[in-house]
Amino acid sequence: MQAKKFLSLIYVPFLLLFSFGCSDENVAPQFENIVSYDLIGSISKEEVNERFCNNSLIKDFVNFEVEAYKITYMTPNFDGTMVEASGLVLIPQVQGSAKLTSFQHSTLAKSPDPAIDQEDRAPSYLSAENAEIYLSAVLYAANGYLISAPDYIGYGSTGDMFHPYEHAQTTATTSFDMLVATKELTEFLEVNLTDELYLLGYSQGGNSTMALHKYIEENHSSDFTITRSAMGAGAYHKTAVGDYIFNFEGDLGFPLYLYLWVMDTYDKVYLQRGLAYYLNAPYAQEVINGGYFAISNTSPQEVFTEEFIAEINDPESDFNVALADNDIYDWKANAPIKLYHSLEDNLVPYFNSKDAFDAMKARGSTEVLLETYTYNSSVEPDEIHGAGGTKFFSDVISKYFRFGI
Repeated sequence: MQAKKFLSLIYVPFLLLFSFGCSDENVAPQFENIVSYDLIGSISKEEVNERFCNNSLIKDFVNFEVEAYKITYMTPNFDGTMVEASGLVLIPQVQGSAKLTSFQHSTLAKSPDPAIDQEDRAPSYLSAENAEIYLSAVLYAANGYLISAPDYIGYGSTGDMFHPYEHAQTTATTSFDMLVATKELTEFLEVNLTDELYLLGYSQGGNSTMALHKYIEENHSSDFTITRSAMGAGAYHKTAVGDYIFNFEGDLGFPLYLYLWVMDTYDKVYLQRGLAYYLNAPYAQEVINGGYFAISNTSPQEVFTEEFIAEINDPESDFNVALADNDIYDWKANAPIKLYHSLEDNLVPYFNSKDAFDAMKARGSTEVLLETYTYNSSVEPDEIHGAGGTKFFSDVISKYFRFGI
């Protein structure tokens, strides 16, 4: 029950506005990036409004019918092997030009327990169970944003693979290659695009968006010019997060699932030690047998081995080097970025966005903004992370992407 309650904070509908709701495959010959594309449906303006119970606050954003495609494309995994990844493309049926937008989704659980596993909520399924995509992404598309939403490796066509959770390099290349494939599909379908590019994502999606923005500016600035990026509640400062979580004394107050997943990812990518190095008995076996969401203890000092905690406190240790390789908070951005974070968020601490804001400003980034949400006692502590997502998706479409504020 605890696992299900916690997971609801990750993927439950975020927006008050966005969160409630009353084909044959074509192999793509001669495409450079697309392996296949599949029209999976059309969504009328009436249907978009119906998904939001014809809420009057939504209607002004619903301007276009939307066509939904699943595409597959080639991209490198964390070990350098090429895999056939998948994602969702939402194309607004505009009369003029659409605005290309990369939409990075938040955490979807991978678990051997079918009651927890969320493979079927990856973007390319366009599942009604994933409100972030079924409602939020579709509404953005109906407002004129052409959505490129990668499933990430480990979901969709790569659902049988390990998901390298918040490994910055893999996240960035997977999202970038999806963006390239999306642009190729629009050219094939003769969809006109503006010269704009928008990026957005919340929680894991915020981390993914920061990684993608950094990757584009450092490696592909001649291919894409980013207009604006919106990032909500991402764990950008991994070394600080590691110190906060693994050195925490007492009951953390929320489950360790996601942090175990990040830890295991960095072990697989960099170190290959196995879970028994990091976790005391019986927790290592719990996770080996039942997955990350089977962990029964929320006290880091009881869960993690003394050897691992000692390593966390050595800045030169191998694991800290791995964490530092995934720090994406301290760099100079050329395109505007707006960070959003709830001050009282204990799942993804606020310092992630504050540290990024301070570091990027100090490096002379062209424009970095920080929106701080506060709730005090108006929202239960374990609901704050989700409440921040509610405000994030609303503020981005109604303010930041429209007016830059």
